[in-house]
Amino acid sequence: MRIYWQLLIGILIVLLTITVATGQTTGHTDNKLIIGLRESPPFIIKENDNYSGLSIDLWEKIANDLDIEYEYRHYNNLGQLIDAIAEGEVALSINPMTVTSERLQRFSFSQPYFISNLAIAVHVQESAHVLAFLKNLFSRQFLEVVVLLFLIIFIFGLILWFVERRKNPGHFGKGIRGIGDGIWWSAVTMTTVGYGDKAPITGFGRAISIIWMFTAVIIISGFTASISAALTYNKFQTSISNIHDLRNVAVGTVKNSSSAEFLDDYKIKFKGFESLNMALKELDNGKLKAVVYDKPLLTYLINKKGYHEEIEIITSEKNTVYFSFSSSNYTLLKELNPSLIGFIESHEWNKILDKYNLHDD
Repeated sequence: MRIYWQLLIGILIVLLTITVATGQTTGHTDNKLIIGLRESPPFIIKENDNYSGLSIDLWEKIANDLDIEYEYRHYNNLGQLIDAIAEGEVALSINPMTVTSERLQRFSFSQPYFISNLAIAVHVQESAHVLAFLKNLFSRQFLEVVVLLFLIIFIFGLILWFVERRKNPGHFGKGIRGIGDGIWWSAVTMTTVGYGDKAPITGFGRAISIIWMFTAVIIISGFTASISAALTYNKFQTSISNIHDLRNVAVGTVKNSSSAEFLDDYKIKFKGFESLNMALKELDNGKLKAVVYDKPLLTYLINKKGYHEEIEIITSEKNTVYFSFSSSNYTLLKELNPSLIGFIESHEWNKILDKYNLHDD
């Protein structure tokens, strides 16, 4: 009888141990789901011990709808989080995890809740003012603006000369000289100098003058903006305009990210960092020439850290990224999908996108 009780107690201990171990490896604790995450603003924003962001708002809405109890578990880098998902250490990760073929071999994904592109952050350098001015002064864009301006002045001057040449020969003479008088009148009228040495006297000529005066105000303001843009174009320059330009410069991205996989696929050498912020600091210090990562995360962090005046973002159309929740428990994801899809189709989802400036991404 004593042996029987000893065997029974032993079996209960084994079952209890298995239960505890299973709870730890399937992302459950005290009937709560363990939600794995790491800081990835604006999707996951960590302030002290509080979390906010697009993914947090989305998950908490779903959890509330499905009456799910959960607790967050923070990871310091992406590699640790990916391993925790694959090994079942967390039940679910709500980080903006990009769907890739390599990750699909290790765990599953929910329906995507956000679509974007990879982007390249580059540090622009201000070129010398005098050289940049001279270069742009003789640029094709500037010359096109000037030629078009003179063409319009010539057309209106020619029209007024043709109307005035017979009744007003003193101001608008015959032949080439008279045409020159008309062009002179058109130019001084357009620039509002108005010397008064040339003026129409016919009713038709004065009507043309009034039309030209009002038209010139609009044209001159537009041309001023165009000329200004042409002269300042390329004041800030970078040698990088697309993915292929990255082969000859120092590039950085986050370790174990889809961006790293993308660069590997294109045979582009890069330096891996534990966080995006670390990579951007190296870019700002001039140790890197470019940082490749998901556009919304790059944009948010660059603006927040005040890099927007020195760093330019170039969107890559070659790689579209889909952000999803991830888990090694396919059944759990299947249960979450209807609520997830229903929420992102609602008007409330648009408000959340606007809240984090992601609606027009």
